[in-house]
Amino acid sequence: MVLNLIIGFSILGNFFGIFGALSFIFSYSLLPEIRNRPRLFIITLSTCNIICEISGLLPGYKNTHLCTAQCFLIDWIFVASFFWIFMISLIYYLQICRNVDIENSPKLYWVANLIVQSFSLIHGIFAVTLGKPSSGPSYWCFISDKKIEIFHYSTIWFFLISTLILYSLVVHKIRKDKDVNYPKSFQFKMLALAILYILTELSLSINKITQIVKNDYSPNEYMNAFEAFFTPLLGFWDFVFFVAGDRFVRAMIINKCRRNRYQALK
Repeated sequence: MVLNLIIGFSILGNFFGIFGALSFIFSYSLLPEIRNRPRLFIITLSTCNIICEISGLLPGYKNTHLCTAQCFLIDWIFVASFFWIFMISLIYYLQICRNVDIENSPKLYWVANLIVQSFSLIHGIFAVTLGKPSSGPSYWCFISDKKIEIFHYSTIWFFLISTLILYSLVVHKIRKDKDVNYPKSFQFKMLALAILYILTELSLSINKITQIVKNDYSPNEYMNAFEAFFTPLLGFWDFVFFVAGDRFVRAMIINKCRRNRYQALK
């Protein structure tokens, strides 16, 4: 009964997450007017979210190889998503507070991507190599090793806390300096997105801390049901903030659809 609930929540949450991330990627590819360096960073983040959400749908509990693959993908991409949130905040901090020109620095994106993916990939490989992928009484597989799990969640929280600090400095700069030439709404959306990531990770961390304290690495079934729905929504927030919540993007999509419809009728 609980397993079916977890599977249902996971499918629903992943559907919303994949829909949201793909909507942002589709709008970016459809509208040349909104293509810039900041949104390119969000594209990479959305791609990470899609991979993470697809890996969450793998029935790892049914097969040892699927279980290992699921553990690797979740550890790799989940860390990459939070690392990207941190990297985006760092780049914005350098641009706004340190006057670094990111628009005319094409190599910056590829260097940042190389750092994020290399670190996250090594993290995922070490997790499944040194730890023991286990399914337990749950839908998702997990690494049943205390040291690896502590390192995993400590890394994520380091990125999250650092992100909040950097965004706080950026927001302070924007409010203090009225001459800052940067879309303030976009910056505040990124701050709100980071806060939502923190709230999502908070539920996962509470579950993990409980397991470490009890020395029992079998996830609580009801907590797993909660995670199964809310964790995949990371991709959905991309749609909420940068498509549905962006007046300019909405207007551009509507105008594009109207022009295509007019040309088709003509």
